[in-house]
Amino acid sequence: MKRLLIVALALVVAGGAMAQDTFGLWRMVDGEYANYIPAEEVTAPFTLFITVHDPSSFSIGGYEVGIDIPADMLILATSGPNGWTNFGDATNQLVGFQTPVIVQTEIGVLGQLDCLGLSIPDQATPIVYHGADPPSIPGHDGPVYADGINPELLVACGYVNGSPDVFLYGGVVATEAHTLSDVKALFE
Repeated sequence: MKRLLIVALALVVAGGAMAQDTFGLWRMVDGEYANYIPAEEVTAPFTLFITVHDPSSFSIGGYEVGIDIPADMLILATSGPNGWTNFGDATNQLVGFQTPVIVQTEIGVLGQLDCLGLSIPDQATPIVYHGADPPSIPGHDGPVYADGINPELLVACGYVNGSPDVFLYGGVVATEAHTLSDVKALFE
């Protein structure tokens, strides 16, 4: 019996080590998630979504994340679902939900940032996630969420793409359309 308990405990620990809940930052483009915004679109208002991916908890009671944004980007407003309350600010989010957010798919939206760029960036700049200040889990420099059933159960999270650089601001520049005549003129 003792050996069976040790094996069961080892499987639970190994399973927890193999899978880690992750956070992302996305915007919607034609019904699809995109983790970048082209340089030419940053001066029009845009919305970014703070997301949790493949959470091990069925419901989320709150979350925390620190966000570094480019100097020429403004966060105009923040919001979220289910009686969302941010006890921090736009870039140091310490959020609680009045009613836990139920996540029944591989991705759940936890918060929303309404943004505007002040100028078109010269180069692509990442938006970076890190731990909130103060962190609920000492020594963990990343997002954290609280289980919706047991809020004392805190889940340390990683990043959906494996890097804290979760979104590329001004990351894709549209190319101009050229006619065959324009291209030929380059060689004359």
